[in-house]
Amino acid sequence: MSIVDILKRIRNELKLSQEQLARDIDVSHATLNRWENGHNAPSRLAKKELARYCKKKGVSEEIIDELYRS
Repeated sequence: MSIVDILKRIRNELKLSQEQLARDIDVSHATLNRWENGHNAPSRLAKKELARYCKKKGVSEEIIDELYRS
């Protein structure tokens, strides 16, 4: 699964807009938009922070595992 799909699944599971998720993980809306459109990819550190956020919010382990593999 691509990072694009993973980010969309995370947002859908948490029912968040790009802007809300970006604010919650402390990146700009433009950065998250570029990740979701496949123009850029999150750094290893950004993925780690996103995974930490997902665990805190109760996102399924399946999605978190996919995040680490992407």
